[in-house]
Amino acid sequence: MFDRGTSLAADNKNRTAAVSVKNLRKCFRPLEVLKGVSLEACEGEVISILGSSGSGKIDVLRCINMLEVPDSGEICIGGEMFGLTKGRCKTQPADRRQVDRLREHIGMVFQNFNLWSHMTILENVIEAPVHVQKRNRAECIEEAEALLERVGIADKRNYYPAHLSGGQQQRAAIARALAQRPKVMLFDEPTSALDPELVGEVLKVMRSLAEEGRTMLVVTHEMAFARDGSSRVVFLHKGVVEEEGAPDEIFQNPKSDRFKQFLSNG
Repeated sequence: MFDRGTSLAADNKNRTAAVSVKNLRKCFRPLEVLKGVSLEACEGEVISILGSSGSGKIDVLRCINMLEVPDSGEICIGGEMFGLTKGRCKTQPADRRQVDRLREHIGMVFQNFNLWSHMTILENVIEAPVHVQKRNRAECIEEAEALLERVGIADKRNYYPAHLSGGQQQRAAIARALAQRPKVMLFDEPTSALDPELVGEVLKVMRSLAEEGRTMLVVTHEMAFARDGSSRVVFLHKGVVEEEGAPDEIFQNPKSDRFKQFLSNG
């Protein structure tokens, strides 16, 4: 068992906040999906975000990456806050160039892979480093091949996504996110679209990333990963943080009745 909560608890105060979210609010009228969510991930922390359908957990990730623009609140990446401005109808980014620049530090892994179907796996992995970050193509290919080796699909480098299993596609998506050299990784229920027999191969890669000290925010329904692979667990309910804490604490002694019910239903 890999206990990140114990290993990081003592020195979190000395760590820089890789991601900081304060009083985040988001409304899809008439529904307010986020009602003042605050959370923080220090460098090297793995935060598992739990919650039932409709709790707002995925909306938090999408706001952090500015795929959805929050109505209010603060989002900081590596100490730099996204600028927001009030438009006539809704809030919008104050500077699109800042959004693009900060996104380069965020690796996003989606539940449905989101690989480009017309590109090979290798082409998928090098696309952002070459065309967005303007890095040397030969170096990007070399790094991509190493990443594909690491996630166990080096032999699929010239295949198209349709020719890979779901588990292989998700591992390719993880390699693609890593190729950006991100400061933080966001995982949007990365195993929910997989057949049960393929879940383990993706969780194995994620555990290896956690063990090497990657900063990760993981929306997941995999309780074993949340217990053993996280430094902290955050439970959302109807757009608010209902409970949070170290895995041992929050699972063994939950204080919230809603979280107790969530665990019993799981």
